[in-house]
Amino acid sequence: MPDEGFRKWLEVEYMVMEEGHAVVEMNVRPEMQNLRNIAQGGVVAALIDVAMSTAASAGNYDTRKRGMATLELKVNYLAGASGKRLKAVADVIRAGSRTSVLRCEVFTDEGEVCAAGLGTFMSRRIHKSDPAHVETPTG
Repeated sequence: MPDEGFRKWLEVEYMVMEEGHAVVEMNVRPEMQNLRNIAQGGVVAALIDVAMSTAASAGNYDTRKRGMATLELKVNYLAGASGKRLKAVADVIRAGSRTSVLRCEVFTDEGEVCAAGLGTFMSRRIHKSDPAHVETPTG
């Protein structure tokens, strides 16, 4: 299943998708910026969420080993997310049988760390309310 909805709008690019590690990048479009030409905080938080869930699930919608749901997400904004491209690097700190804790750093195209995130994710089962085309991840 390709990225849909909000992920599709973000136009994220999956550079690395490994068990416990992911690198996700995106171009910052004008409609994602505030009046100071800085990526809006919600866009940065969404990139962090995508990167951490990719690391926790070992892939994107097409390649994941397990579905993940965000239980908790904390973001520290360290500097303005300036420039035309952002890179999020996410790693699992600890993975349990159902929940995982991850950390993430977001870098501007100048290499500056502009945000850091910490999140808790839960592996999820397919639910009857999921769209019909959603399948149970394998692996």
